[in-house]
Amino acid sequence: MSRRLKELLGGLLVGAALASTVAVLPGDVGVALAVASPPVVLLALWLCAWGDEQERRTLVPIFLAAFAVRAVVAIVIAYAAPDGYFALDDQRYSALGQELARHWAGQGAYPQDIHGAVGYYFWNALIFTVVGPVPLAATLLNGVLGAGCTVLAWSLARATGGDAAARYAALLTAFFPSLVLWSSLNLKDALAVAAILGLLRAAQRLHARLTLGPVAGIAFGLALLGELRGYLALVAAAALAVAIVVPRLGGRHAAVSIAATIALCAVVMVWLGPIDGLGDEASLESLDRARRELAFGASAYQGDADVSTPATALKFLPIGLGYFLLAPAPWQVWNTRQLLTLPEMLAWYAILPQVAAGFLVAMRRRFGAALPLASFALLATVSYALVESNLGTAYRHRAQVLVLFLVFGAIGLAERKRAASPQALQRGVASGTRDALERSPA
Repeated sequence: MSRRLKELLGGLLVGAALASTVAVLPGDVGVALAVASPPVVLLALWLCAWGDEQERRTLVPIFLAAFAVRAVVAIVIAYAAPDGYFALDDQRYSALGQELARHWAGQGAYPQDIHGAVGYYFWNALIFTVVGPVPLAATLLNGVLGAGCTVLAWSLARATGGDAAARYAALLTAFFPSLVLWSSLNLKDALAVAAILGLLRAAQRLHARLTLGPVAGIAFGLALLGELRGYLALVAAAALAVAIVVPRLGGRHAAVSIAATIALCAVVMVWLGPIDGLGDEASLESLDRARRELAFGASAYQGDADVSTPATALKFLPIGLGYFLLAPAPWQVWNTRQLLTLPEMLAWYAILPQVAAGFLVAMRRRFGAALPLASFALLATVSYALVESNLGTAYRHRAQVLVLFLVFGAIGLAERKRAASPQALQRGVASGTRDALERSPA
């Protein structure tokens, strides 16, 4: 029996024992942990069996710690925080998911409040159909997705910046507070971020080699985004079009790349067309209406700004970018929830120079691998900067591009560490000495 098969069987036995143990815990906690434990164990086993030494020794512990943190946070919020304290959507998805599950069981009518992108309602209903009305189970499965994003961030950073960058990216994704929070609630954010990272990783693999697997991954990611947040599917399709065409302009495969991009856009439009109202979401008029609707409460900002025309949108864009990327600033802390964001915001400000440095390094050294990340981050950031008008909503939506910024930040941190290493310093001294000797008249 091979070592990999032994590890796989042993891990499965451990996972089964763990699931059986946690299932007897009191209340919904045992059921939720029993549901969430198997995918955690399976992914850890997969990394141990088929990953390399770096993944086994570094990534697996980070992944397990990321899930543990999210599980603890989710349980604390479920039992200690007031209902809807961090997001009202959490209660809505749970309630409508249970109604839909009862409808599937023939015990009620189809919930009339479900409209638009229905994917996450169906996801909740599927969970409740299997395990019963246990909202914490859906929440902990989001924790699994959030922890899984550390694996995807590792892969993206490794392909773009090397092993050291991958380690930093996994650590930042695992423990950055907002990424932990939004994957510790029953919200669609964790699934959306996982879909974004997955399709961008598929785009990197497609750039390296044209095979069916990455194409299927991109198609699945776009379809999933279309059922979660349709406008993000449009942003992702545009970003992938840039990533596919630009590196090949003028090359032998330019015509093939352009044809593939046209086909991709056609598939996206066919898939997303049935979603009500999605065709209007790409217009500046719809963005203007959306930002005026979001401008409510004490956290509202720039609610009367006009972005309905190209000229007014460009005029407002620098202001919108400042709010979306940097808010809530320390002087904008007006309540307890905003106070909780202060440590993260200070850490975010500190890492921003490394984000910029890592972006430049990645685009210079590995342009093809970095372009999908950069194009999606840029397009999504500009879109959100134009539509956001509430500090809380901006903070939540920023998490959907934050992982990509952290990947670039990880590359910047790895580059700074490499430059400060003794070997780099010795090379710098040797290079300086050699240049001085070459310039010497002797």
